Amino acid sequence: MLDRLFFNGIIRTMDEENPVAQAIGMKDGKICFVGSDEQAASLEAAEKVNLNGKLALPGFNEGHMHLGTYAFANMNVKLFETKSVEECLERMKKRLAETPDMKWMYARGFNDQSFTEDKRYPTREELDTVSDQIPIMAVRACGHAAVVNSVAMDRIVKLPEAEEMMGNRIHPETGEVDEAAVKLFYKAIDERTVEDVEELLKFGMNKLAECGITCCQTDDLKGIPAAPWRTVIQAYKNLEARGEMPVRIYEQCLFLHYPEFEEFVDEGYRTGQGDIFKVGPLKLLLDGSLGAKTAALTKPYIGSKDNYGLLVISQEEMNQFATLAQKENIQIAVHCIGDRAMEVTLAAFEEANRQYPGKDRRHGIVHAQLTTKAILERMAKDEAIAYIQPVFVATDMDVTEARVGKEWMQETYAWKTMNKLGILTVGGSDAPVESFDVMDNLYFAVTRQKLNGFPEGGWLPHEKVSLYEAVEMFTTHGAKACFQEDSLGKLKKGYEADMVVVAEDIFEIPEEKIKDVAICETIMRGKTTYRA
Repeated sequence: MLDRLFFNGIIRTMDEENPVAQAIGMKDGKICFVGSDEQAASLEAAEKVNLNGKLALPGFNEGHMHLGTYAFANMNVKLFETKSVEECLERMKKRLAETPDMKWMYARGFNDQSFTEDKRYPTREELDTVSDQIPIMAVRACGHAAVVNSVAMDRIVKLPEAEEMMGNRIHPETGEVDEAAVKLFYKAIDERTVEDVEELLKFGMNKLAECGITCCQTDDLKGIPAAPWRTVIQAYKNLEARGEMPVRIYEQCLFLHYPEFEEFVDEGYRTGQGDIFKVGPLKLLLDGSLGAKTAALTKPYIGSKDNYGLLVISQEEMNQFATLAQKENIQIAVHCIGDRAMEVTLAAFEEANRQYPGKDRRHGIVHAQLTTKAILERMAKDEAIAYIQPVFVATDMDVTEARVGKEWMQETYAWKTMNKLGILTVGGSDAPVESFDVMDNLYFAVTRQKLNGFPEGGWLPHEKVSLYEAVEMFTTHGAKACFQEDSLGKLKKGYEADMVVVAEDIFEIPEEKIKDVAICETIMRGKTTYRA
């Protein structure tokens, strides 16, 4: 007898051998039947569910985000969609008035480029008007730049790590910090307990389940203020042991310094370890963001003769990281937005493979936005994964030409070209930078328009992908990036019973309607994790 049998549906399996079915059966967390309603009629099941013509797809795989940071930001002060510095300050003051016993304040999400008039960051003095008694940080939406108040700055500059960043990434006069210096704020506040981190992670995973996500590739080890990486791993392990994880986690393990990564390796962590919580790739942060003009380019930003962005790690250091990872069978995923960052990363991959050849590690580039033809051909040759974010087109279409020029812009966000070259494209959101709503992301991938339908025909329409290709990014491709293509990403007999049910068949409606289709139910290992 089956545990659950779903029938009278449109089952799009993403399995080329059996692409569409009407019914699907589950037992002991696995798929044990995929077929027609006629075939299903003779089967016995403890629970039979009439899908009433709804669409079922493999559970979505979120390819890259920051789950802990998302949860932390959403449980603190949210500055997303603010239209001015004044509005940011008002939100922060309101939260402090509501919670007068706060010991520190973390605010996330302002985007100076979206401000209606004065397109600038808040200042240290302005944050002092919120409070001059507790440390405060306001983080830009991209996460690569922030402003702190005087209390926080006084604590940050006293840290040993701050000395080499002064005047470069730490600017006491304005309160601005960027790149690695942003995370120094975490050392200026009280350390969080394992229980604190567990609550954050549960909050975030439940929100993922609401969007049909059953597997999440997430960068958390440095993503929760005042939570050391060992604490984050322990929190996930505790939740898994108690059966409290509604989403599979494939952890992209961020380390900023080589000695700390050595400790991780020496403690025995390797890609693929675990079950519901799995150790994924080494995550490295190589450059900044397009909005903050810190993405590392081979040519200067438009309007500047000497701003080529920032390389956070040198070529020598990248080679060191990559070689140890390759030697120890650890996958690598590197944040690269600019072409110069991608060149450094691919060179490191190639050097690591030269020293330790023949290993199928599936290294990849996270974001891969400001590409060139030469870089894409090199990625294809090296079999490098591209972790892309369709949602980025909604905001980046407004700034890309101003940053890099019209000619180069034509080669950027090149998803169709990646597919043609055989590059594995994995869809994600980079939340909390953007929303992890998968239906929105599918819409952005196929239309390359904002949610309001602008521009007509789409931005750089030659790089649109088909809906099937877009769904692959969030199902089969995501599973392959996790070395789980034989168990996840398809609705196929013997695979894990991870499935999402949506209200309409998105393959049969106008593309502009995809973003409006509701998630009805999310199932992970045969159990419902969300129901509308």
